[in-house]
Amino acid sequence: MTGIFGLIDKKGGADSCGNPSFPVTLKSMTQVLQYESWYTSATYSFTKLGVYIGYIGHSTNKPIKDQQKGLSLFLSDRESLGVDEAGDQGLRILNHYEKVGCQFPEIISGLSSGILIDEKRNTCFLFNDHFGIERIFLYEDDNRVIFSSEAKAILAVVPETRDFDPVGLGEFFACGCTLGENSLFRHIQVLLPGTVITYNKGIPPKSSRYMPCSVLEGLDPLQEEGCFLEEFSEKLKKLVRMRLQVPERAGVSLTGGLDSRMIMASLKPNDRMTCYTFGSMYRETYDVKIAREVAEHCGQAHKVLVLGDDFLNEFQKFLKKSVFISDGYLGFSGAAELYLNGLARKLAPLRITGNYGGELLRGVRAFKSSVPKGAFLRPELLGMVNRATQIFSQMSMMHPTSFTLFFQAPSGYGRYSIERSQVSLFTPFLEKSLVELIYRMPLKFRSNMDPSLAIIKTCREALISISTDRGLLGRNNLITKLAMQFFREAMFKMEYWTDQGMPESIRWVSRFDKWHLFEYFFLGRHKFQHFGIWSQNQLLDFIWTILETGRSTSLDKYIDFKVVEKMFAEHRSGKKNFSNEIDKLVTLILAERQFLMADISAKSVEE
Repeated sequence: MTGIFGLIDKKGGADSCGNPSFPVTLKSMTQVLQYESWYTSATYSFTKLGVYIGYIGHSTNKPIKDQQKGLSLFLSDRESLGVDEAGDQGLRILNHYEKVGCQFPEIISGLSSGILIDEKRNTCFLFNDHFGIERIFLYEDDNRVIFSSEAKAILAVVPETRDFDPVGLGEFFACGCTLGENSLFRHIQVLLPGTVITYNKGIPPKSSRYMPCSVLEGLDPLQEEGCFLEEFSEKLKKLVRMRLQVPERAGVSLTGGLDSRMIMASLKPNDRMTCYTFGSMYRETYDVKIAREVAEHCGQAHKVLVLGDDFLNEFQKFLKKSVFISDGYLGFSGAAELYLNGLARKLAPLRITGNYGGELLRGVRAFKSSVPKGAFLRPELLGMVNRATQIFSQMSMMHPTSFTLFFQAPSGYGRYSIERSQVSLFTPFLEKSLVELIYRMPLKFRSNMDPSLAIIKTCREALISISTDRGLLGRNNLITKLAMQFFREAMFKMEYWTDQGMPESIRWVSRFDKWHLFEYFFLGRHKFQHFGIWSQNQLLDFIWTILETGRSTSLDKYIDFKVVEKMFAEHRSGKKNFSNEIDKLVTLILAERQFLMADISAKSVEE
């Protein structure tokens, strides 16, 4: 991870010695977040202000200071400011603060939360990134404010928070995450995107939004498609190449789709990096086959990182650690991401991805809400789930780009926290300069929602000749392309059905196929994770040992575990598929064990 944490004395520092309990609390928070041996950490105290700050991450991260003005800026990811110019960029931010006050985070690039200390004015400003992806969890009582990039640090030092929040639970079951300011835990809130809170001695805290989506939505669209493509392509090239200059090795997480190909198209012929693709244990996915061809065409090395037997043999370890790192937000898929990103770190500590390219440029939406199958929710929690689906429905009506940036992207905290725990992350499509340009996308592209092909063609036209995982592009004639698209879309749908969501009308097929030959024919064509079938076979016994303990947890007041037992029996027999519901239940049971029922420490994840 790269993150910040700390405490703020609401009294502003009673005396020059400060509160003696605060450094002890800060040390406890550091120990909880030190769950990887290579992490570095540092703590800083401003006793006269009553502010105590900690940093933890993959590398040393010193504050940006202006001693003469008494200013200190702490960022969770200082590298996001740029290479070789971090100092100048940091001073530019401090100078901007002098001009605009609490609106200063508006010019910070990248996904970085932080805190700015103004010793002369006895003021500090706590803020998150523009889109709320780099989270700040917050707890407040009469005497102090405790903040952290990860909720577990607050849970460790504030016993009053060690209980599930029913609203957050409802949102978790409906959407796979919590929404807005809600978290999974009682009395712990999440800062909304683009928020800055001002703490001044003797004055109540003031919260404001420095990055409202209305400002971005009000930008005038560009009139010429060519101007948009040229400007977008140049900015994309600049952002990617800037990240290639960092001291740590960079690798591209390459798929068979359009988003990572736009990144590859922005490379210079002499740029060198490692490309890798996550692969299935059953066969080479289309992602692997096509990514290899793209990498070879660009003169780059390519590796396949397979999610196979080594992972399944240690699934218990990776699952527990995934729940711990993600603060209870991610279970089965988090375990897979943890394993694969650990392998990726050995190749390249910096991971460049095309995340959110499709959502922003082509209107792709994988984020949805629904009521879980199985009728295992007790009335109180079911009401919260229905409430969450209504909120989601209302939010989905907002501007599509704003929905992606300010609603969908921050909801991916679970996956994001797992990934950044192992590698430094960079996706150019979330950089402020590109985001502003996307809001100005010409109306022609807004209606088609597909400027990606034109961007690739503008940057590196030769990459158009290679088809995508879904059958787009390529050298084939129109009839062959259409046939390929139809076949691959059919394979995509069938793989999803066989592993996750087969309709009840054809579920009977798997009941008569005890060797799962029907499923194995489709698995591994598009996906590398296969928890639907794994949870019925290799992982079955372990999953049941977790589920059967559910009745002895606080979750029993929200969940009918007698119904869960019947669901598991149907799942095990192949009669029905409850893999998504089982995943969430196992995740929450493990979260209760790690965060609510025992003292929390980085070592507890191994127990």
